[in-house]
Amino acid sequence: MKAHWMSISGRTKGLIVAVVVIKALALGGFGYAEGWFGGWFGGAKPAAVAPATAPAAPGGVAATSPTAAVDLGPLPSRAEALQLQGDDRVLGRFGAPLTIIEYASMTCHHCAKFKTDTMPAVKRDWIETGKAVYVLRDLPWDNLALGMSAVARCVPPHQFYPMADALFAAQATIVQGNPLEGINAVAAQAGLNDEAVQECIRRPDLQQQITRSKQIALTVLGVKGTPTIFVNGALVDGAVSYASLKETLEAEYAKATSAK
Repeated sequence: MKAHWMSISGRTKGLIVAVVVIKALALGGFGYAEGWFGGWFGGAKPAAVAPATAPAAPGGVAATSPTAAVDLGPLPSRAEALQLQGDDRVLGRFGAPLTIIEYASMTCHHCAKFKTDTMPAVKRDWIETGKAVYVLRDLPWDNLALGMSAVARCVPPHQFYPMADALFAAQATIVQGNPLEGINAVAAQAGLNDEAVQECIRRPDLQQQITRSKQIALTVLGVKGTPTIFVNGALVDGAVSYASLKETLEAEYAKATSAK
């Protein structure tokens, strides 16, 4: 075993150590999740976790249930879940006719593509014009996404979207390279050092918030994949183009404004 370890390159050792660190941090509160870490760590899952795999959807991946070790409290009704929540990070003008809610995973390639290809036009035409408010909610499919979400939610509210955008932009580097180094590099832009990043990932309140968000998405709203978008409750599935999303935005905006 020792000889085998000595034969591994320094970069590979660094990647293995980083994965072990992030997994250990995640298991401290998030519990075991299928997905990215599943390829690195085999064997039995902790007994406290009862995975309930949901089928993969176009533009998404399969999910597992949140860990039972986290007390999520009573869940909202569907109507309540589609309204703004106290812990939402809201982008745009309160009272806008449209509420756009996106469920995304930080390690979801389709989510990163949606951020690059579709969201700039949504911000320009709908959020910045006061027609819509936008909320990004967490639906992490794996422990790495859980940790990234915790870091994004650890910064002050006004830095949340810049941090989330930066993590999505660095997604390929984080997933394909040294995950911990990649996250630390992004977090440093917001003034978080390496120790602060680990503290963010360990925070029980963030762990509960993110796990609760996932549970609401899966069990209350029936989300199957990411990204999943709700426009005033109307479902838009997958990383759709702006032209496609615009049809729903315009239809729901007409309904909302004609009712006033």
